[in-house]
Amino acid sequence: MALALVASGCQGPVAFSPPEHLQIAIAYGGGSDAVARTTLQQLAGQMAQEFMQNNPGTSVHLRLVPETEVVTSVRERASLGAAPDLLVARVAPTATLAAERLVRQSRLGPEQLDPLRIAFLSRFRSGAGYDAIAFLLQPNLACYDRRRLPKPPQRLDDLLSQASQGVRVGLPLEIDVLLWSASGFKAEQPLLDALERKPRPLNSEERERVLAWLTWLYRAHVQPTLQFVDSSYELVQRLESGQLDWISCNATAIPRLRRRLGARLAVAPLPAGSDGTPARPLARLLLLSFSRDSTPGERRIAERFALFALNDFSQNNLMVRAVGNMPVNQNVIVPVKQSPLYDAMQQSLEASIVSNFSEGVGLRQRSPEVRQLLKQNVYGEETPRKVRQEIEALGAAQP
Repeated sequence: MALALVASGCQGPVAFSPPEHLQIAIAYGGGSDAVARTTLQQLAGQMAQEFMQNNPGTSVHLRLVPETEVVTSVRERASLGAAPDLLVARVAPTATLAAERLVRQSRLGPEQLDPLRIAFLSRFRSGAGYDAIAFLLQPNLACYDRRRLPKPPQRLDDLLSQASQGVRVGLPLEIDVLLWSASGFKAEQPLLDALERKPRPLNSEERERVLAWLTWLYRAHVQPTLQFVDSSYELVQRLESGQLDWISCNATAIPRLRRRLGARLAVAPLPAGSDGTPARPLARLLLLSFSRDSTPGERRIAERFALFALNDFSQNNLMVRAVGNMPVNQNVIVPVKQSPLYDAMQQSLEASIVSNFSEGVGLRQRSPEVRQLLKQNVYGEETPRKVRQEIEALGAAQP
């Protein structure tokens, strides 16, 4: 025994490498039901397990945070030097954290990202780097009960015509979700420009387009079977309970609606304008961003995990297993020929708008006030012209 101890001492201490820890925070949207959160948590956990199997000595810790709390949470943890190494969140909260320098630019460059063909990289480029990297897309669609509505409306005029025939239609007063209807009047970009973080004044033609849209909303509400509600989450509840036949919805609501409606649920692209131009909804975009507090080792692991989450294998799995999410990796083949659902989502994305930091923050900050103005418009408490003026004034008043 003594000889063994002496022999082991002569060989020197055995090398030991402590595990590298990776902290990931994932923001989930407001109004998300338990089904969506559970699916997200399961998929994130599965991806973390696969990553750890491929990267021995790495320990991944996941934390889900409500989107309304994610900025406050990161601020508090950053004050302790313990912000998450990798953040998954939508455009507006990521933009806020980037402006406060609580996240820092990605060091990933063309050598790593070009083979993955990541969409929308340029929208978040700053200098030689990226403030954030696109991760997943969540398109907006029309969801309807095929038992009540065999054929969905193709154009905005059809939507009102079907409502006049008794089809129960639901629309939200959330500007980011309702924006698709403004594209029928070519008013979507003027609205984005007027409400973004650094707005610009609209010209007379743009003001008339916005006015035409607001007038359409007011006249649409005259139909007794067309309802405006405060949130898209409420629309989902009303469709699944049988109170509505057709709604605009985000694709992430499809798993929940399927559980209740089964084969009765159908989806389609949102109605086009009167000239047939496809609707331009505002697609949700999840982003990856990196903490300023990470050690060099933690930053290296975070970037490695980001590349793993963006590779062809992971993006395809997320598309298939988390219905409603679409890949930003353009190498992934979307099965549009085999699935009407994926065909509708792909058509929606091809016409969609993806907001940058300035547009995303502007819409988020002003959304409650715009909702109130839209409510006054559809209920006739204010004229469309007055509401148009007040919407533009909101943008001019810097928050």
